[in-house]
Amino acid sequence: MKKLIIAAVVAAAVGGVAYANYAVTQEVKTVVDQQLSALSAQSGVDITYSDISASVFDSSMELSGIKVQSLDSNEAIATIDTIEVSGYEQDSIPPHTGFVMTNFRFSDDFLAQLPQNANNKLASTSYNVKSSLDYNKDSGDSAFAVNVTANEVADVHFNLGLAKSTPLMEASLAISKMQNSTQNGQLTLEQQLQQQSKMMAAMSQLEPRSISMSVADEGELKAVVESFLQAQGMTHEQFQQVVAMQLQQAPVSTDLETAITNFAQGLSSLSVSANLPEGQSMMQINQQIMALMGQPEELAKFINLQASGK
Repeated sequence: MKKLIIAAVVAAAVGGVAYANYAVTQEVKTVVDQQLSALSAQSGVDITYSDISASVFDSSMELSGIKVQSLDSNEAIATIDTIEVSGYEQDSIPPHTGFVMTNFRFSDDFLAQLPQNANNKLASTSYNVKSSLDYNKDSGDSAFAVNVTANEVADVHFNLGLAKSTPLMEASLAISKMQNSTQNGQLTLEQQLQQQSKMMAAMSQLEPRSISMSVADEGELKAVVESFLQAQGMTHEQFQQVVAMQLQQAPVSTDLETAITNFAQGLSSLSVSANLPEGQSMMQINQQIMALMGQPEELAKFINLQASGK
């Protein structure tokens, strides 16, 4: 008897969660359809999907079987296997949000229209994108990360750390609420100007703390670059010479020059990072960087620049 009661409780819980997920999915579908309609009106492309699901546990949503096509000709532009969004909330600032796009690929019809000198390997490969935003409401710090992988070509990472980001988060939330409250998510010119004003004010308070970028070969990066150079009438050796000439004229530190030179030669990997002084706004940082532009070694020390390439 006790086992039957436990089984009944479990079944009820599972059923409740299933119903909650279904209800959330229907609510999310309404919002997604509204945003896709607004995006289509602005971009001139039609975005459709075959399935949508949502979870109450992690505030996640997943679209699958996504197709992008022209509104004018109904010509297929691209397909995407899945897009997963997690942590997003309409009425509050979440501590973590994530975005994952799997297997973005341009259609054969779209690729056939590219110029003959287009880089076919880079255009025809599939792409995966991952991004995240972590926010600490107590400290006001936030960290943004994005990773773009061109399969069998290159893997690119970008990271940005910010302090005093609460005004920006609050402005973004207010803008999101405004868009959701309007018909089809389209704003009037006055509302758009209000958005820009809020964002500019919020960004003026930001303090950049760290930034990093890296590129790594995933198998065919060198072949893709050399194919691009050939289309421009240039060999790999000539490209290295051009890079060397530009570095002689550019005010860069010795470490950065070495990293770029090595990367231009090997086309294997390049990473650059900087840790910026605390307690200074973005405008103040920019002013000091401009003042040190003619002193590359001092500038590298000021921003704690690290670079490597091969």
